[in-house]
Amino acid sequence: MTAPAPVPEPAVDWQQLIGSRVELRLDGRLVRTGEVEDATHDSAVMWLAFDGNHGRQLVSKADGYEVLPAG
Repeated sequence: MTAPAPVPEPAVDWQQLIGSRVELRLDGRLVRTGEVEDATHDSAVMWLAFDGNHGRQLVSKADGYEVLPAG
């Protein structure tokens, strides 16, 4: 029997994710995937460019969002 793959931890420093593909999650559920375009120095907010026709969105940690590296 194989063990399930470990679930990555949410990123704390959103600045380190600029240019990376990530998963945006809220309450543990996948909202979308996209690329981090920019983030504030305190990692409070970031701009994500989403796949498809979803455009861009300003995402705030204060709203409960978590960001994980897309695997």
